[in-house]
Amino acid sequence: MDRVLFRQTGTVVGLGLNKPKQLNALSLEMIRLLRRHLDEIAQDPCVELVVLYGEGDRAFCAGGDIRALYDAKDEPNLETAAAFFSEEYALDDRVARFPKPVLALWDGVVMGGGVGLTYGATWKIATDRTRFAMPETGIGFFPDVGMCYALSRMEGGLGHYLALTGESVGADVLLTAGVANAWLPSDERPSFEAELVKRGEQGETAEQLQRWLAARLAVEHRPSEEVADFLRRVQMYFDSPSLSDILARLREGSSSDPFAAQVLEILRQRSPLSLAVTFEALCRARNATYREVLETDLGLALEFIRRGDFVEGVRAQLVDKDRRPKWRHADLASVTAEEVEAFFEPIAHLSIPFAD
Repeated sequence: MDRVLFRQTGTVVGLGLNKPKQLNALSLEMIRLLRRHLDEIAQDPCVELVVLYGEGDRAFCAGGDIRALYDAKDEPNLETAAAFFSEEYALDDRVARFPKPVLALWDGVVMGGGVGLTYGATWKIATDRTRFAMPETGIGFFPDVGMCYALSRMEGGLGHYLALTGESVGADVLLTAGVANAWLPSDERPSFEAELVKRGEQGETAEQLQRWLAARLAVEHRPSEEVADFLRRVQMYFDSPSLSDILARLREGSSSDPFAAQVLEILRQRSPLSLAVTFEALCRARNATYREVLETDLGLALEFIRRGDFVEGVRAQLVDKDRRPKWRHADLASVTAEEVEAFFEPIAHLSIPFAD
């Protein structure tokens, strides 16, 4: 069974993630197949547009295959994890720097590695089934795949909210915040894909395809009152350069605001070490390039497996499924600045195979 489907119709190529029962979670095999296809497409003068999509109607991509990383946790040098993360991050960078337009169809779940894969896409299409999240703090990890670069630049504290809580948001929030730049009702997906095939068969150029996409996917978006209220509350509590201040605001508001009380409880369930390292990663990412963030992520990812809460988080969520992780720290107050700083120490002989 092909885990990545390759479908070319004239000037349009579709690359489909094909593990619908696993919500199209990325394996190392899929990462390598995608990279190989993209490298070949970049050299093919006939291709004008690349479409990334997920098979099935439940997910574009729910993230990486973290169970495989858990199973390889005892390797002395974490060879499997090092290969997975370094090649995944190189693939994310390849998409972001791809010389031809890339369209990402975020129909269904798009989380973690699925977000990173398509962050640099030209078109990021949300649908009424889109559920977007970076849920890593819930498994004792951090928002990797270069996403601290994007999250740290979101206005109104939304990046802090998404990174720390791991909660999901839908198309209305994504369009309002500019995270998605196009809209497609899910029931129009078949006709939209059929039209793409037709235009590819007719040999339309990138310029022609882009003009059609701009007209077909145009949306004058006004957030619902519910979403506007959500974003106001996010800004009220999360628009701060200090993690301690965010928590203080939430504690103060929790007695009268159900939103603050709910979010505070969510954060209490997250790994304290993950929260502390994540916030530091966001702070550093504000003054870093996208590639620099990816390079930092590689070291952080391996550190979280070696001496973070990743192994325990995956055990509790996916292996034993008791949903009761025993984090290394009881609360944020017990995480020291020295511990956090140690996660950012460079690891020798570690690199990402970026394309030139």
